[in-house]
Amino acid sequence: MEALSILKEKVWDPYMGLEGKIETLRIKMQVLISRSKDVMTETKDAELHSSKKRKTEVDNWQSNVQKLEDEFRCFEQEIEQRSKFSRIGLSNRADKIHKEVEGLIDQGKFSEGILLNANEEKVQPLVTTNLKGKAFEQSLKEAVEYSLSEVSSIGIWGMGGVGKTTLATHIHNHLLKDSRFTSNVYWVTVSQDFSITKLQSQIAKMLRLDLSAEDDDKKRAASLYQSLMRNKNFVLILDDVWTPFDVEKVGIPLEMGGGKLIITSRSVEVCDRIGCKTKVKVGTLSPIESWEFFVEKLDHGGNLPNEIEEIARKMTKKCDGLPLGIITMASSMKGVNDVFEWRDAFEEFTESCMQMENMNNEVFPILRFSYNRLREPRLQKCFLYCCLYPEDFKIRRNELIRLFIVEGLLVRRNNKRAEFDQGHAVLNKLERACLLESVLNYEGESCVRMHDLVRQMALHIARDEFKWMVKAGAQFREIPGEQEWSEDLDKVSLMANDIKEISQPLSNVRPRLTTFSLRGNRSLSQVVDPFLVQMPGLCVLDLSYTAIQQLPSSVTNLASLSALLLRRCRELRFLPPLDKLKNLTELDLFDTNIKEVPQGLASLVNLSFLDMRTREKLFKTPAVGILARLFNLHSLSIPFAVRVEDLRGMRQLEVFRGVFVDVCSFNGFVKHRQSCRTPSFFQIALDPTQSPSLGFGIIPHCKVVVLRGMVLTGDKIEEEGDVTLLPLDTQELVIDHCDILTLGNSLLDAIPSLTQSKDLRAIRIFSCKGIEFLMRLSNCSSMGGRMMGDHELTSTCSPFSSLERLTLRGLEEFSGLVKLELGEALPPVGTFSHLCRLNVYSCHKMKNLIPRWLLQYLLNLTDIVVEDCEEMEEIMSEDEEEQAKQCASSASSSSPFPSNESRSIKDDEVVLPKLQNVTLTWLPKLKSVYKGRMTCGSIQRITVVGCEKLKRLPFNSSSSKRAAISSSSSSRYLHGS
Repeated sequence: MEALSILKEKVWDPYMGLEGKIETLRIKMQVLISRSKDVMTETKDAELHSSKKRKTEVDNWQSNVQKLEDEFRCFEQEIEQRSKFSRIGLSNRADKIHKEVEGLIDQGKFSEGILLNANEEKVQPLVTTNLKGKAFEQSLKEAVEYSLSEVSSIGIWGMGGVGKTTLATHIHNHLLKDSRFTSNVYWVTVSQDFSITKLQSQIAKMLRLDLSAEDDDKKRAASLYQSLMRNKNFVLILDDVWTPFDVEKVGIPLEMGGGKLIITSRSVEVCDRIGCKTKVKVGTLSPIESWEFFVEKLDHGGNLPNEIEEIARKMTKKCDGLPLGIITMASSMKGVNDVFEWRDAFEEFTESCMQMENMNNEVFPILRFSYNRLREPRLQKCFLYCCLYPEDFKIRRNELIRLFIVEGLLVRRNNKRAEFDQGHAVLNKLERACLLESVLNYEGESCVRMHDLVRQMALHIARDEFKWMVKAGAQFREIPGEQEWSEDLDKVSLMANDIKEISQPLSNVRPRLTTFSLRGNRSLSQVVDPFLVQMPGLCVLDLSYTAIQQLPSSVTNLASLSALLLRRCRELRFLPPLDKLKNLTELDLFDTNIKEVPQGLASLVNLSFLDMRTREKLFKTPAVGILARLFNLHSLSIPFAVRVEDLRGMRQLEVFRGVFVDVCSFNGFVKHRQSCRTPSFFQIALDPTQSPSLGFGIIPHCKVVVLRGMVLTGDKIEEEGDVTLLPLDTQELVIDHCDILTLGNSLLDAIPSLTQSKDLRAIRIFSCKGIEFLMRLSNCSSMGGRMMGDHELTSTCSPFSSLERLTLRGLEEFSGLVKLELGEALPPVGTFSHLCRLNVYSCHKMKNLIPRWLLQYLLNLTDIVVEDCEEMEEIMSEDEEEQAKQCASSASSSSPFPSNESRSIKDDEVVLPKLQNVTLTWLPKLKSVYKGRMTCGSIQRITVVGCEKLKRLPFNSSSSKRAAISSSSSSRYLHGS
């Protein structure tokens, strides 16, 4: 009878109750999805009509809802596929999902609100150069004085290459230091391809307004007007304005509210017609200043020989006092010491002046001379390739180098790494020649950009000498007319326009056309099939960032195609068979809506780059062995489970992003890397759920491990009893929705091998249960002799010595960074020694963030962010001070107390020399940042929102004067002395 009772409880009851659970779960899921849609609508509406932005916790909640919705869909599919009897084991899983749904519904109430003021984020200074000359210095002085006066609009004008943008960047950075404007200085590059709508969108992006749903310019202007008015003392800098416009039609309020408009333009007439109240002309350098500037940029290291100096002075005179021309000319001649070469260069320069005399611009002959001085045709072709992109476009270096390789612009090497090294060397040469500038994009990736004058010169050469048609960013609504498609065209770029469809084919074949780009035409939904038939020699087809839904079947006949680029074509659902594209080396399907491996993929044996990552799960698992045939891959990124056997034949693999669903496969990959040292970079996940989010929001070209949905038990991650091996050179570790089941309940108890990670720079832990601390003091000394895979852990360590960024989010039981234990020495010198950024969100059990004794280890800390921690009472606490002293007294020589900062224990003042930004939001119980005094010589910004019990800030007067304090009631705070 007892056995029957157990059978009823464990089998029969779950079997009979499953259908009811599933129906209840469907109803609850619908409630959750509806709430998610309501929150999204509310945040979008608020961001559209105000200067507010959604809280980080809202994005995190939305992401968790999406993950759970995906999991539920998979669960439903699994139920349908199973027989009724085999569904018995799914009852507990239904209970688990139901609990998570209930939790998310409760979190979705957002009792503290969902929005923050957008202008609370710090505006960063712009990178600029120091130009010399009395004229420039006088112009800068005048412009700054006008900017700080009551003048509402200022026009900065002068000829191209004279330094208008440089002057404007100096003004931008100067205004950031003024407390009136701190976070309300906005920079927009306008350029020649101007329209009211485009300018409105650019300004809205800076204000974090979403105007995408509004087509009416008048309504868009009203939204911008209201948003800028809320910011009161705003400064809007519009660089490189070519066309006059009505500020009211754009939505810029100048007559009311204290706002300022600063524009740069080559035309004083443009400044007048826009209505600038005052104008500042940027003049050229005098002959003496020009020569001094040339010598400085030439950097010869001594006096020039008389004959060379005579030629150099002639060259300088030809630059007409234009800084851009002088910089470019001097860069071209740097390192040249032979008089014969100087004379030859001057003759070449004279010929350049004759070549460009019809271009009506003083600096073009100088730029052409610098281009000619590149000498190597490959180098010149790589330079010209950059003009295919729109004006002021930040081009990712790695993307550009991949295209250089595909286009055959680089010398063939034995492996891809060598070719990429060559590509970086080429871009470095172009930067040193001042034909390209090095910049970072919004994601922090290394990019290059062309100065607008340099690009104009490049367009002239590309059109006349190489038969390229470039209409990038020209606001076309349809492709250029037939008359512009000459039969000898080599490359066509229609990037970043507003073309919605290509419905008619060309009348004649363009046999020489090798490159065709429609990238960034975000409304483009259709390309008629015969259109590509007229381009039989096409090598590069770029339809990235378009709304195309189906690729034309004629693509299959493009036998010469080397690169098919469909990045972020989120409406794309279908690809024709690709088996005929034998020359294809690049296939980019990142973030499309394709749900299965393309037909014919296995035939593409020359593929070097393949990216199929998607936000959706693939419905069809690829056949075994497809990937194994792609042995020439250099970069592989896939959203489905991969077999280690398939990777072993890829001898050139440098970059791998993929997922493993079991520990055995994961370990196999780690051991494979240890034996053959490839791939060099990886983003790998151990994730039984095969979440499709891998690779989104993770730093590229890094070594990343993601653990998701696992149970961490110390010596192993529990799944089939296997020990999990983490690569020793892991740079970033992400732990998401894992359970930690160890006696110590710390991260180091759960993953002991982290003590051996010398390259670990970032840790991000999300929504994990069971974790109370990052480490216990005994973790530093208890690892000796323990085995982790094939490695013996050393007896002493400085935990997290290389860690730079730490993010903790949604950890229900987390109490503190380090657990003190009597009888154990304090951590050795080096622990947390490189930590710069500490971010803590929604850790509701934490009462104190950093114990005072730990501050001596955090001398490189620059940023602290604490948000939505319900029990947080103190940021820096003395609660453990006495216990810390006892631990310090027991410290051994191998684990010394940091002697240079021991005074922090003795008095009430602490020093954090590199701390720059402190952000404290929605901490209802926070009473103190620190009860003593703080000296922070680098502090720049302090943001306090929703901390009603906080009455004072501990920073001494010298620190406080340097910091910009942002708070709804910042005037009430008293500062330490």
